Amino acid sequence: MVFLALMRRRKGTLAARDLGLTQPAISHALKRLREVYGDPLFLRQSHGLEPTHMARELEPKIRDVVDRLAQTLSPPAQPDLSEATWELRLGAFDFELATILPELISRLRRRAPNVAIESFQIAHEPALEALLDGRIDILVGYFEGTKIERASLIRTPLYSERYVAIARKDHALLSEPFDLETFAEAEHLLVSATGFRKNLVDHALQLAGLSRSVKTVVPSLFSALSVLSQTDLIASVPERVAVQHGARFGLSYRELPIEGGRFDLHAVTRARDANSAMHQLTLHELKEAGRALMASGPASGAVTDRQDRERIPG
Repeated sequence: MVFLALMRRRKGTLAARDLGLTQPAISHALKRLREVYGDPLFLRQSHGLEPTHMARELEPKIRDVVDRLAQTLSPPAQPDLSEATWELRLGAFDFELATILPELISRLRRRAPNVAIESFQIAHEPALEALLDGRIDILVGYFEGTKIERASLIRTPLYSERYVAIARKDHALLSEPFDLETFAEAEHLLVSATGFRKNLVDHALQLAGLSRSVKTVVPSLFSALSVLSQTDLIASVPERVAVQHGARFGLSYRELPIEGGRFDLHAVTRARDANSAMHQLTLHELKEAGRALMASGPASGAVTDRQDRERIPG
């Protein structure tokens, strides 16, 4: 910076004023420059400092280096989303892949059509480890009760969800409002890709001194909906699944007779990616996708009459 100021001003006093330095500081810097390059660089003349031949050769090179450094201090240029060719790896559980992922892909396709998206069905601790290891870029899901509070991770709230009871449209349990005991006594289907045999609904029932009889366990939501359409089993699924996909399987859903079973969905990213344009765009569209999901109305198969619910913390 001193070198370029002397090339521009040709006087030490003016260079010092431009850089906010003292005259001795300029003199010491010039002395070090002369030692580094083995050349006087500036010769004193009656009109000021005259650059030597080496100084004139050095100027464009030094100016290029300073300009490159200055660029690192400027705000990054906004990427052209229409030309962006990122590869986004997103991890989520079956529920999020069936609900928020289609909305996210639709939004990203409009804003950044060349972005490639690869999704992985993963949840809980394995999902967090995959994120920390760099195998995936963003996680979407429910992470309460897991080791999410880490300095290296950032959790962004998306929207709240709750479980509802879902079964065939002509299922006797859905024909009229039912109480907690009747719900617990029904024969249930459970969705579990990880082997866990309980979820938030079971926790709420346990607090009321009840438990449900699980007759069938399947690993995915769509296999669950298909089984429900052909049996008298009943299941508890996130409401967005029932809203978006229940009717196409000939299913209806109803509110649970408890206040339990509500949970919050989050997007989880690494702190080191906070300023990444890809992550910022994806998080923005995830939040917009969440708002769109919450704004969607009941499906045609919804049983919408409200019933009294026993207040149990979930």
